Amino acid sequence: MKNTHKALLTVLSGSFALAACLIANSAIANEVTASTQSETTTIEQLASVEQVLKQVHHCNKSITIRSQALSRDKVATACHQLIAQEDKFHQIFNSRNKPVGDDNNTSLRANFYSSNAEYVKYATEHFNMPTNNGGMYLEGYPERQGNHAEFVAFERNGGLWNLSHEYVHYLDGRFNRYGDYCNGLHDDHAGPEFCPTPNSSYPHGVWWSEGVAEYIAWGKNNPKAISIAGKKTYPLSELFNTSYNNNNNGSDRVYRWGYLAVRFMMENHRDKVEQSLVLSRQGDWTGYQNLMRSWSTSMDQQWFIWLESLAKKKK
Repeated sequence: MKNTHKALLTVLSGSFALAACLIANSAIANEVTASTQSETTTIEQLASVEQVLKQVHHCNKSITIRSQALSRDKVATACHQLIAQEDKFHQIFNSRNKPVGDDNNTSLRANFYSSNAEYVKYATEHFNMPTNNGGMYLEGYPERQGNHAEFVAFERNGGLWNLSHEYVHYLDGRFNRYGDYCNGLHDDHAGPEFCPTPNSSYPHGVWWSEGVAEYIAWGKNNPKAISIAGKKTYPLSELFNTSYNNNNNGSDRVYRWGYLAVRFMMENHRDKVEQSLVLSRQGDWTGYQNLMRSWSTSMDQQWFIWLESLAKKKK
């Protein structure tokens, strides 16, 4: 009986050991599989911008389009649109293709992911930018040799979202406004620029930068902006204080009312616009603010009359 008992224990011990070994091997195999899957996902997410945006087309010396899946027709249409817009910009501002001082952003690269999902997946890794938006213009550091301005967005409903608006940011920054994004007048301290605090006092330049982008992109046909003109929500003097992250913001105020303010100034006070551009092209932001403060409320009454007439034309 003693020998049989020992044999039984030996068999049981061997069985337990075998089972333990099988369980351990299975766990290791699962870990290896999970690790391999994780590594595969990481590698896929970290694919370079050149690997993801493989399609590259040069519209001209100053415009390049990179994309995941844009058709030839869409690329050709986008190039035609941007080249025409560049010509229009130089005609409006008589800039003669002469950039502001110390600006080396000789060209813009427009980058398009095939969908919002792909944009969210890759853009932060590729451009060090947030993706909770419809796209971003990244001016970089124009004073540095080799810097490249980038517009990053995605195909949306078969179209290229915000392309015209963002291209004007590039043109305005290169020909009308000295220095990089952080050099300007605003209260945006988010990435990828992380502009230092505190921001400058009012007035800021957001009414112009966003308004002129809308004005050139839409021309006189901006239904959303014109539809709210009759409300006369803001005096013109108040819109000069528009910024991004305080109580003086909001989509309508920044874009719709910015458009209306720029259009009013371009149509009625072009001389004042030219005075302001002399200062912004030099990066004289103190002089720019003093000029705008000198305008004070002098144009507010004319502004409200103009808004009324614009609203009536819509009807």
